[in-house]
Amino acid sequence: MANFKNHIIINSKLQLKMKKFLPVFAACLLFVLKAFSFTQVVTVQDHVFTPASFTINLGDTIIWTWLNGSHTTTSLGIPAGAVAWNKNINSSSKTFTYIPAVAGMYNYKCTPHAGMGMVGNFTVNNGCPAASAQISAASATTFCKGGSVLLTSTVSANIISYQWKKNGTNISGATSSTFTANASGTYTLTVTNNCGNSATSNSIQVKVNPLPTAVVTPSGTVNICNGDSVVLQVATAASQTYQWRKNGVNIAGATSSTYTAKTKGSYTVVVTKTTTGCTKTSAVTKVTVTLCVAGTGTSEYAGIKVFPNPSSGEFHISLPGSSNSQYLLSIFDNQGNPIQANKSISKDFSFGNSLKPGVYLIQIKTDNKVVFEEKIIKE
Repeated sequence: MANFKNHIIINSKLQLKMKKFLPVFAACLLFVLKAFSFTQVVTVQDHVFTPASFTINLGDTIIWTWLNGSHTTTSLGIPAGAVAWNKNINSSSKTFTYIPAVAGMYNYKCTPHAGMGMVGNFTVNNGCPAASAQISAASATTFCKGGSVLLTSTVSANIISYQWKKNGTNISGATSSTFTANASGTYTLTVTNNCGNSATSNSIQVKVNPLPTAVVTPSGTVNICNGDSVVLQVATAASQTYQWRKNGVNIAGATSSTYTAKTKGSYTVVVTKTTTGCTKTSAVTKVTVTLCVAGTGTSEYAGIKVFPNPSSGEFHISLPGSSNSQYLLSIFDNQGNPIQANKSISKDFSFGNSLKPGVYLIQIKTDNKVVFEEKIIKE
């Protein structure tokens, strides 16, 4: 009998402890749910609830928000034990907040517009769903250096954080639903939902091909004399093509690794790697042409003279030999541009009345060779 009484006393004490523990446990559970709670906003306008259907978890909140019209949100079929509601949503009462306490399917309507299809429903889950994520590329994932690809994501509901990774390592600051990749590597996305569940997406491999080398020699500014030339060259490599340009325009037929420039201009070369399609344009090599005096050549033509120099009027040319000798006169401005080319002249010849003040180069040829060059100044 005494043992039976003791058993009753012990049982009573255990029940008392359980009664004290259960409220504490329930409070802790509610705190955990609130820590990961999510708010679903439903807009109310134009005889439509948006979204009309969705899924949430216990502890989440629903807020109906008015945009226009005069409506209600009124519960229809709801789970047993759930709290029914019937609230106006209009310009005077713009929001209504509801926190489901029972899992299950909830149906509701707008009373004045239900006949027009203004109804909605939502499902409340007992626990947190698993998170999921898939990523895709908006364009090609293999490209040349300097390019990029936009990576986008498709994720499950209630995702609250995003972290992009390259080769398994977090990318600093890459915490949005998209990421622009411009470096080679394997990219993934890790997401976390409002319950604290995480998931890692599929991987996407990005490959960035290097650009070819395009360095022209000589570089910078190169000065040549009128009639001279300079050979421009770029380093060669396997599976490459070349296109030389002058002042930004392709030079027809100039497709080797060297080019002989004879006129002034800004020269570049476009190098293309045929295996990848990657191209690079070199820096500009600027070629300038100036007037250069080559001298009088052999002593046979040492007697050629131009006078007076400078002159404000005409210049006179004295030529050696008989009047039957064939001489050709060319005149160039100080940029090497021809003013007059290969004019046949006799033993005694005058010119220059029409020249504007400036510095010029005269060139005299005979037998297809230059025998005299001299700078002249027209005052």
